[in-house]
Formats: sequence, C-alpha cells, structure tokens
Amino acid sequence: SDLIIRIGHQITNLEVLANLAEFADEFLSKSPTIQKNCLNQLIDQGLHLQQSKDDIVHFIDKVLQHSLDTSDTECVLDKCRQLDKELYVKLVCTTFAEQRYSEIGEMVKNLTALEDNTLTSLILAGLGAHLASTDLYIKMMEVAISEEIADKLVEQLKEAGFRAQACSLQLMALRIPGALRTMSSFKL
Repeated sequence: SDLIIRIGHQITNLEVLANLAEFADEFLSKSPTIQKNCLNQLIDQGLHLQQSKDDIVHFIDKVLQHSLDTSDTECVLDKCRQLDKELYVKLVCTTFAEQRYSEIGEMVKNLTALEDNTLTSLILAGLGAHLASTDLYIKMMEVAISEEIADKLVEQLKEAGFRAQACSLQLMALRIPGALRTMSSFKL
C-alpha cells in the first residue's frame, strides 16, 4: 500500500493515476481496509493535480466505482466542497448524490460563473430551474439549446413555476424570432 501511494505521488496524469487505482483495487482486494485507504489517498492525489475539473470528476467517479462505499463517497464529496465549489457541483451531479441536490441547488445561485459542462450536468440532474432567477440563466439557456437538452430544461422550468421562461426557451429552441417569443410569453 505504501509503495502504491508513493508511486501515486509521482504521477501527474489522471489516466495513469486511474490505472494505478485499478491495480490497487485488485492487488489489495484481500485487505479491504488497506484497499479503501489506498484508493482514498489516490483520490486525494488526483484532486490536487492541475487538470481540468471534468477530468478530475471523471477520475474520481471511476475510482469511486471500485471497492469504495457510500461513506467514502460522502467523504470525497465533502473534500471537494471545501476545495472547489464548481468541482463539488459537478461531482454531485455525476455521482447522482441526490441527497445533496437541494444543497447544490442553493449553492449554484451564489456562483457567478460556471463552465458549460457544469450547466449541462445541472440540467441533466434536474436542477436547471434553480438558476432561472440568476445571472447565469441566459448562459444556461444557450447551453441547453446547443447541447440539445432544452426540452429537459423547459420541463424543469414549468415544474418550478417559471412558465414564461419555459415557453420562451421552448420557442428559442425552435428558432422562433424574438418578437414572437415575447408576445407568446405574455399570453400565459
């Protein structure tokens, strides 16, 4: 285990670190406590690499699928929350940690900028309506249209009571001119 951790500290590539985690998972399978400790330390190493947030989330998700349980996932989520709010939001959406959805729904309202992939993750997790009254809403609409998931966001907006925004987005997605979109919103 110590050797694996020492090797992990020398690695600067998440793909290689993921392969090491896979090896550690298999190699240490006879000692579950040591195995979990090793995998958690490799996740910690991955969190501190200078990589894109999407790559880090993909790495963590891959390692969490090994021999780690819910308490390990919760621990990793807590570390991410302290380290980087957007990384935390992405990881919650990726791991479908639904018990934390209301927390990140409130959290994203206070963030001033989010990557397009984070907005996509929020929509796919059913949390797009939380941004309906924020400065990020316009960017989220653009992302929803470009990623062809506007229909999901429209449903979320309707369910949350944002019918005018839902109708406007639906018409935007259909490429209806702006003046007609505005007129149709007022019909509601």
